[in-house]
Amino acid sequence: MAMTREFRSGERVVLIRESGIPDGPAYVLVHGLGMAHEYWDAMAEVIEPTGTVYALDLPGFGGAPEPSRPLSMAESGELLAELLAAEGIRRPVLVGHSTGAQVVAEAAARHPELVGRVVLIGATVNPRERTLAKQVLRFLQDIAIVNPKVLATGFAAYLDAGPRWFIANLRPMLDHRIELVLPSIEAETLVIRGEHDHLVPRYWAEEMAALAPRGRFAEVPGRGHDTMVVTGHRVGELVARHARGDPVGRAVTQPDEPLEIARMTPLSALGWWALDYAYAAARQLALLGARREPAHWRTGEAGKPEVVLLPGVYEHWSFLRPLGDALNAAGHRVVIVHGLGANRRPIVDTSARLERALGRVRVPEAGRVIVGHSKGGLIGKHLLLDGRAEALGIRGLVAVCTPFAGARRARLFRDPSIRALLPGDETIVLLGSAASMNSRVVSVFGTYDPHVPDGSVLDGATNVRVPVAGHFRILGAHETALAVLDGIAMLTSPPAAG
Repeated sequence: MAMTREFRSGERVVLIRESGIPDGPAYVLVHGLGMAHEYWDAMAEVIEPTGTVYALDLPGFGGAPEPSRPLSMAESGELLAELLAAEGIRRPVLVGHSTGAQVVAEAAARHPELVGRVVLIGATVNPRERTLAKQVLRFLQDIAIVNPKVLATGFAAYLDAGPRWFIANLRPMLDHRIELVLPSIEAETLVIRGEHDHLVPRYWAEEMAALAPRGRFAEVPGRGHDTMVVTGHRVGELVARHARGDPVGRAVTQPDEPLEIARMTPLSALGWWALDYAYAAARQLALLGARREPAHWRTGEAGKPEVVLLPGVYEHWSFLRPLGDALNAAGHRVVIVHGLGANRRPIVDTSARLERALGRVRVPEAGRVIVGHSKGGLIGKHLLLDGRAEALGIRGLVAVCTPFAGARRARLFRDPSIRALLPGDETIVLLGSAASMNSRVVSVFGTYDPHVPDGSVLDGATNVRVPVAGHFRILGAHETALAVLDGIAMLTSPPAAG
């Protein structure tokens, strides 16, 4: 028989609905945004015969009273950990759906001693789509296949929470970066998605499983974001098997989202070339009115690292202005190095010039991150060699569309500065052999790069594909700015507290 009780921490109240049997594992179920414990009923029926089930109503949702302000995901994770300790729930299986997965991930990363295993179902938010507009669009796409039962359950829960409280909790959801938390989770982690979940595409779910040190991935066929409601029996079986320690799903080392180039016709490829060069031409025209970087780039938040922008070959610093503006708007001081001209000098020479320029100014307290486009990324990686970066406060490199393995199409050009990017070039081979530096690199690239057809994946680095095509136009995309900001945070954020 189910029992309901309150857990209170200051003004924050969590309702706990306990069911199941006293023997076996403990399961703690954390709902998503706007939902409540009833959302778990179908799945709970499957796992109740195997252990004790604690289905929660988080503050302000279901029957739990609303606190004075929304909690951040980190605060919710701490509240969950406090509940586990106070209730004496020993090393449970933490199960979170959607934003509940963000809460579970925080609790597991911050307090590994309290957690047995972790299950993340339909975990949000995809870092390549971390905007309200994108999330609303994906939700509307997903709702087209939602079961009427889910709609009824969800609508009742939304009415309980109220639109004001629901909207107030959107910002903590969007601000949270679960990809920075997953590497700190010590527990065995199972990532589950529905086959047709538009909010959680397969490549993102696989990436989460790969980021968790002991992560595995499983997919439920035929369902979307509502998978644990409509196919509760199937999801419950996966969770119960995971709780027993049985291998569930598969280990993932690298997302295998197909490259768009594999499906592109020659005519489509030609169209992307044209769009890419049109963007590049427009950015080159911007050079006419850009003698100095914007004055506001020279200020930023003291706690955030300084960003050093490095353009590619034949690119003036103004070529990267849209990206620089986005980074500065996010609180980073943005620095460019004058005197590089069209960046046609050899990589080694330019790396030395950059080292001298940065060495003449004080290292910021929060350090520096290099953000380089194309050849700029190769220059940045060269600067990471031989320990020079530490003295300059460089904490890592975010490279955009960088030909780490060289660019075979460089043979189509007679200019030596471009032919120096051929795969057999001495410097390209040297940088390719410097694999020990790759863990300090985040490589960002699109679905199709006409100049780097073999891609910018770098073994041992964090590789991020954004849903934008092109070698140049990717620089102006909002998704790219988000990916670069995530990369900077990943390179500079301290590990989660234990």
